[in-house]
Amino acid sequence: MADEFGADLREAAAVARDLKSIRAALDGGRLGALAAHSGSAKVDEAVRTFFAESSDNRERMDRLLDRAAGLLDALVEGATRLDAGLADSLTTKTGDAS
Repeated sequence: MADEFGADLREAAAVARDLKSIRAALDGGRLGALAAHSGSAKVDEAVRTFFAESSDNRERMDRLLDRAAGLLDALVEGATRLDAGLADSLTTKTGDAS
């Protein structure tokens, strides 16, 4: 059964960090403010309007990013604990008379 499941925990942790970074960039509308500096007043206004009118989608995206990052963090933590538990249970103890 173990050969049917595998996870690169370093990659999962990196993706979780990336998702948290994206979420932080979106937090408070900073991404829209940063994106609205194209050098064209029309483009800047269009970006600001789009960003202002998409607050519901940003809130949903925020929740989804938070959930995905949390699931990946839980995967990393759970797999690490499972590996440690399995390693402990398979380790032979010297000097045990049982």
